[in-house]
Amino acid sequence: MRHRLAQRFAVLCASATLLIGAGLVAGPAAQASSSSLSPCWHPYVCVYAGQIMVGSYKDAGYWQRFRRTDVTYVYNARHYGAAYFLYSSGYTSCAEPGRQASLYHRGYGNVTGIRIDTGSRCYA
Repeated sequence: MRHRLAQRFAVLCASATLLIGAGLVAGPAAQASSSSLSPCWHPYVCVYAGQIMVGSYKDAGYWQRFRRTDVTYVYNARHYGAAYFLYSSGYTSCAEPGRQASLYHRGYGNVTGIRIDTGSRCYA
């Protein structure tokens, strides 16, 4: 009787460990920008080349230069602060907090800079 009770207890503990482990793995993934992109956490704005994060920015109020020409996506993980992107053609695009956006726009050229604004809305 004791042996059977010990076996059941061991199975119960193993099951609980698996469930807790799955919760720890699924927890951060639920906060990630997208299931296909590397995670990005508040207060950062992360830029991606394909599905790989190649940069993260958090300073607001001024233009920061991009060193890469292959960025394709952005995820703004901030709770406030829209992220503006400057292109080699002079055009700009924007990603509001909590949003993912493509940084490829035909005719805009390469992204050359980022500026994080204090406002949470994108304005033209």
